[in-house]
Amino acid sequence: MSTTKQQIAQAFERRLAEAGYDRTTLDDVARELRISKKTIYVHFEGKRDIYAHLVAGQAAREKMRLAAAVATLPTYTARVEALLKLVIGSARAHIDQTGREEWLREYEIAADAFRQANGELLRELIAAGMDAGEFAAGDVAFVERAIAAMVLDYLVVVNEDPSVDHDAELIERILRFLQ
Repeated sequence: MSTTKQQIAQAFERRLAEAGYDRTTLDDVARELRISKKTIYVHFEGKRDIYAHLVAGQAAREKMRLAAAVATLPTYTARVEALLKLVIGSARAHIDQTGREEWLREYEIAADAFRQANGELLRELIAAGMDAGEFAAGDVAFVERAIAAMVLDYLVVVNEDPSVDHDAELIERILRFLQ
């Protein structure tokens, strides 16, 4: 990645932490870096593209952290359960940190990153669990997508009403789905 692109992403991330997604503008980033908005557009298609870039990087780091966190658990069921608990817990924390409307605007971009990073790890765990006879045989990609859909839709419900707490029930049902 070019130095300028990296600087743009870092400035956007700083502004995002200070002001949130809605109030972060490309004008602010350009002003901070003393560059024109045209320079930003050379490296990114726009605000959404910069945010997607940041989320993808965060998701890749998160995947490594999650993989390490579940790697020593004795069964694939325990690993999937722990992964789901960590992912839902992290999503709840993000929901608490952002406003409802802002979270919804970020959702589409963040959901793609979730599917890529966590989906890859989940597919690996499901495939290994199937190979070990712990999970029912099936189409790994389909099973992972179904689980991701359940989790992501649940998070939309949690965003609408953060007091909703069916985390344990959702995870239990997903684990039965894998059997």
